[in-house]
Amino acid sequence: MTARHVPSPPRLHRPEALMAALLSLPLDRNSPVPLYHQLALALEGAIRSGALAPGTRLDSEIELAARWHVGRVTVRSALQRLADAGLVIRTRRVGTYVTSPHQWARPHAPATV
Repeated sequence: MTARHVPSPPRLHRPEALMAALLSLPLDRNSPVPLYHQLALALEGAIRSGALAPGTRLDSEIELAARWHVGRVTVRSALQRLADAGLVIRTRRVGTYVTSPHQWARPHAPATV
């Protein structure tokens, strides 16, 4: 009986200093904007600006929650927003990776009447 080879995730860059700097930005807890939305906007800005390049592995939900001092559900909601927009791909037990721009959801054109 031969052992099945399970491919490991791609070994892509993970700029620790950049993630630490990005995650040190404070969330406005007095804002009417939900924390998960603020977190998603901060990460989206870093992704769209190129500060977080395609292939970058984001920290785990637990690590992000600890750095931002928020609950894991808040982080999960923010990451799900990014995944829904195609900005990241999430794979259970593997991680969350920034996707390339051609995978990002395009805004819909306004309807004309």
